[in-house]
Amino acid sequence: MNELSPDDKRWLDAAARYAAPFAGTTGDSPAVAALVVQPQSQTLVTRAVTAKGGRPHAEAQAIEAAGYEAAGCTLYVTLEPCNAWGRTPPCVDAIIRSGIMRVVIGAADPRHAGSAALLESAGIETVIADHAPSLALHAGHLLRQTAERPFVTVALALSSDGRIDRSDEAKTSLLGPGARDWIGMLRARSDAILVGAAGARNDPDLTVKLPGLARRTPLRVVLSGATGVDRRMNLIGGFSGYRTAIIAETSVAVDAPVSVETIRVTGKQGRPDLKLALAALGNEGVQNLLVEPGQRLLAALLEADLVDAVALITTPGSLGEAGMLASPDGLITELLAAAGLVELERQHLGADTLVRYGRPWTPV
Repeated sequence: MNELSPDDKRWLDAAARYAAPFAGTTGDSPAVAALVVQPQSQTLVTRAVTAKGGRPHAEAQAIEAAGYEAAGCTLYVTLEPCNAWGRTPPCVDAIIRSGIMRVVIGAADPRHAGSAALLESAGIETVIADHAPSLALHAGHLLRQTAERPFVTVALALSSDGRIDRSDEAKTSLLGPGARDWIGMLRARSDAILVGAAGARNDPDLTVKLPGLARRTPLRVVLSGATGVDRRMNLIGGFSGYRTAIIAETSVAVDAPVSVETIRVTGKQGRPDLKLALAALGNEGVQNLLVEPGQRLLAALLEADLVDAVALITTPGSLGEAGMLASPDGLITELLAAAGLVELERQHLGADTLVRYGRPWTPV
């Protein structure tokens, strides 16, 4: 059996929704959801998501919670289970021991190819689906495995006169509370936030300001320019208690305290190669990267074809000479279209308008 029934799709949809809020909390492991379901009554026995920091995995937790009730059940899991010893035992072994009779997998995992065959050889009916919500949920993990980089989302706050400003103070005054909260949630669900050196000089703090979610502030990353960065920047020299890193070209001077990690990559004319910079973040365990760029960084990312999604928030307010054009090369919407990004969703956040762009999804 290789096709999803309506019930299969409903349970996989539920699993992907359940896992989504945990993005950004699972370290270098994907935020997987696992549901144990009684097939005759179509009732949920138990569910779990990858634990904070990445361990234990969702499948192991759900099976342990179900106990003897797992026998004869169907396991719905958003990503193919692991099949090798690492920092945890193989989830495939736990599934086989549990008595589960059927496994429905939302997305195949290149890192653990062969898990479905192992389950089938143990007499467990196994389905791997190209389930769009599961693929979207794990896009960052899949890109790390196939393209050696994170999933890149660009967030832009655009004034009515087509201008941007990278300082948090200007953004706070420009955007309404609904848009500020939306950006805060986007930060909370990311593994890292990247700004260029020019943006860092405007002294943003890049933290999550939503009540109770400050601890979800991700790794803050400054991409150095040819002139380097130094501790006079608030992000570098200011004490915040949040993790901070600098990505710099190998020859560029970096003046930073020991608490700030420096990542060196090769480049040209003192500027880091963007593909190598993203690969370095992938090696650090970053799956989902949020970029809050200035004009130059935005243009460079689009030119290098390294943008997977864009969240464009337009506000009725005007910046005038206090801001800069999002792009000197034309309308930002035209640049996004030229980069192969299409409009996916449009919604109002109070007086502000959010438009989300992305690539037409093709299963990895």
